[in-house]
Amino acid sequence: MTDNLEVAQILSDMDLEDLGITMIRRTHRILQSEEEWKIKHIPRNQNLVVDRLAKLSLSWKLSLQVIDEAPKNILDLLQVDKMNGYFM
Repeated sequence: MTDNLEVAQILSDMDLEDLGITMIRRTHRILQSEEEWKIKHIPRNQNLVVDRLAKLSLSWKLSLQVIDEAPKNILDLLQVDKMNGYFM
């Protein structure tokens, strides 16, 4: 399953009985134990910063990276997201 919208819809549907995929089934159980939660799919073109950070993380050799200062391209994308009204 690679479509993020489909994952958001599956996790939001509390009436599903057999999810089949272990990670989704476990996530679903955790969400059921919480009192209040909300999952919202945000298309990639409306969340450019997260998309770029996710792609950046794929090039890291270590699983944890500390960034002391945001890269300029991330700051630029934040401005684009802000101008387009994509901040929640």
